[in-house]
Amino acid sequence: MKSKHLSFAVLLWCLNMITQAAQAQLEVGVSGGYTNNYLRTSTGYRTFTKYDNRSGFVIGIPVRYHVNNWLAIQADPSYIQKNYEIKRTHFYDGIYQRNTISYIQLPLMAHFSFGGKKLKGFLNAGGYAGYWAGGRIKGVMANVFNSGPDIPAGEQIYKYLQFNQAYEYNEKYEFDSRRDRRIELGLVGGIGVEYLLADKFRFFVEGRYYYGLSDQQKNYMVNQIPRYNDTYVLQAGCLFSVRNLFHHAPVAASK
Repeated sequence: MKSKHLSFAVLLWCLNMITQAAQAQLEVGVSGGYTNNYLRTSTGYRTFTKYDNRSGFVIGIPVRYHVNNWLAIQADPSYIQKNYEIKRTHFYDGIYQRNTISYIQLPLMAHFSFGGKKLKGFLNAGGYAGYWAGGRIKGVMANVFNSGPDIPAGEQIYKYLQFNQAYEYNEKYEFDSRRDRRIELGLVGGIGVEYLLADKFRFFVEGRYYYGLSDQQKNYMVNQIPRYNDTYVLQAGCLFSVRNLFHHAPVAASK
């Protein structure tokens, strides 16, 4: 009976030591920043049409586990906007659609750091999976059911919207399960600097690039033109050492 109690005590001690060691190497935090997304595609047969990038924002909860003093594993669950705009030009000038697209995303990266104990540079590299959570579309198109004013004979026509009145819309994007692919996979890379304050708080600034590998559309039509997201992010944040947050005596988060 005594030996069982002793074994149980040793097991608890081992678990406690493992937990403390894991806490010392684990950091969690918050981050946020600016996004700029470009839709990588082709206008195909649509003349006088172009895609423009648009800005948005990102909010994340980074979680980092230090393997040693130069390598860590980082996950960064986040809400991110990947916006873009379709614009008609020349004769069709004035017709456009702004797409505000939101994703719930999980990047998983290797975090390589270099430099001193407090001030370090770092590189992030890995992949991500995202879920197209929602969207909103806002724009102007020609109202084919409401003609514009009569055009006098001989008057020069410069814009398509002279034939029809403009129809403005601003509405929630309705998903089509036959067309929209809501899961996105891709690659991610980033570079930045970080500063460790009082062995508890690690502030960082990072530039990051998401390269989409998944077409936003399912294979639903002939001669389909694929569309991929290219997203640039500039963000800042702070990580907190889990061990040091709950202990009065600070313990270095990384060696």
